[in-house]
Amino acid sequence: MAERLGLAVIPGIGWRANEIQAIAREAEEAGFDAIFAAEVNNDVMATAQLMGAATRRIQVGTWIANIYVRHSYACAQSAALIADATDGRFVLGLGVSHPPVNKALGIDMGDAPNALRRYVTAVRSWLKGEGPATHLPQRPAVRPVPLYVAAVTSRTVEVASELADGIMPFLWSADRVKKSKTWTDRGRAKASGLGKVDVTLGLPTFIGDDVKAMREAARANLGLYTTFPVLPAAVPGERLRARGRPDGERRRRAVAQRPDSRMPCV
Repeated sequence: MAERLGLAVIPGIGWRANEIQAIAREAEEAGFDAIFAAEVNNDVMATAQLMGAATRRIQVGTWIANIYVRHSYACAQSAALIADATDGRFVLGLGVSHPPVNKALGIDMGDAPNALRRYVTAVRSWLKGEGPATHLPQRPAVRPVPLYVAAVTSRTVEVASELADGIMPFLWSADRVKKSKTWTDRGRAKASGLGKVDVTLGLPTFIGDDVKAMREAARANLGLYTTFPVLPAAVPGERLRARGRPDGERRRRAVAQRPDSRMPCV
C-alpha cells in the first residue's frame, strides 16, 4: 500500500477565503500529498474549489460532503467543475455526517446506509452523463472524479467498497484497518469495473510545544466523538459500550479518566 500523507482542515472555525487558500498553499509547499476540508459551518465544495485554485500539484477534496445537504445532481455538477478546474486533482468524499449535526439542521436521516447507497449511485450516474435532460441533455464529466465514502461500521464499509473507489474511515486503529479487509473484500466482490479499494484513514492530530495541553485537547476531541452514535465502537481501545449503551456524558467522563498511555491519536 502506498504511503501518502494528507492534511484535513476545518475552515468553518472562522477562516476567511484568503486564509483557506494560504493554508492550502502551505500544505502543498510542505510536501503533503492532499488537503481535505470538512463540512463544518461551510460549503465544503466551495472550499475545495478555493483550495484547488490556490495550488498546482496537491490533491484537494472533501472529507466529507454531507449527502443530506445537497441534491446528488448539484453535487455531481460541482464535483465535475472542480475536477476540471484542478486538472483532475479533486477527490469527492461523501458521507452521512452525524445524527446530532443533521438533527440541528432539521434533517431526518432515515435509513442512512440505504440513503448513502442511493446517493453515491446517483452521483456516479450523473458524472457519467446519465439521467434525464433538464434544460439540456446531460454531459459526462471531462475529468475523472474519484469517489470515496466515509465508513466506520462493517456495514457501511461493505456498501462503500461495493460502490466507491475508496473509503474514508475515521479513528481506526491499525488492528481495525487489518480487520476491515474482510469487509472491503465482501463489498468489492459485488462491484463492477472498480479497482482495488483505496483506504484513506483520518486521525485527529494535535501539534504544539506543550505536550500536556495537546493531550488535553486530544482528550476533549475524543470525548466529543464518543458522544456520537456509531463512532465509539471504532475508537482504538474503547470499551465504553461493554455494558449496554451509556449516554454521551458517561462516555465523556470515561474518556476524561483514561491515562495518558491509553490516549490514542495524540
